[in-house]
Amino acid sequence: MRRAGALLAAGAAAVLVAGCSGESTGQPEPAPMSSTGSSAPSSAGGSSAGSDLPHSGAPEVTNPLPESVLSGDPCQALTRDQQEWALGSDVSDGKRRDIDILGPRCSWDNDGGGFTLSFLTVTRGGLSVNYANAKDAGNPLREVDPVQGLPTITLPDQDVGCSAVVGLADEYAVSVTVAIDDPDDDTHACDSALRLSDMVVGNLKDKA
Repeated sequence: MRRAGALLAAGAAAVLVAGCSGESTGQPEPAPMSSTGSSAPSSAGGSSAGSDLPHSGAPEVTNPLPESVLSGDPCQALTRDQQEWALGSDVSDGKRRDIDILGPRCSWDNDGGGFTLSFLTVTRGGLSVNYANAKDAGNPLREVDPVQGLPTITLPDQDVGCSAVVGLADEYAVSVTVAIDDPDDDTHACDSALRLSDMVVGNLKDKA
């Protein structure tokens, strides 16, 4: 696999998020749900009794991780070696750029571009958010092989790159967004986002 650093475009487009209420703004990262039918927070993972999750065609997370794995700083979710795999030895220290409507968020960059890791804990909708947005707004969504046994999708966007979203439980997920240097081919950006997601989930499982 090519290093992610060779795939990144200049600018901060990869760290932006979609608009509220499922409106598409051309960014691949998930928007919050517009409905109020999300489940109540759960610290143990998985759906609570009476929950309407998953919905909109999203798969159930049958082997959830506890939400406590997302209690820390997302900037600490990747080792330095893993950050350098993505962007090389000149990768910056992670910078917190939390989004109130999504959750904790950290970005890394160098002179060529960057990538962003998001803990998607606020909407309480997990992957169902993405499936609902895909239906309501026509956003691109690709079902891919699970990452470490957890359901995973990619959200490619030719103008930005690709996000990989891994459902850790029905209520919460993690997302990695990577930019792309070729607007006609999002394959490598998605490959890199999936590889980084695998690293993140592996580290979170170790924490659990």
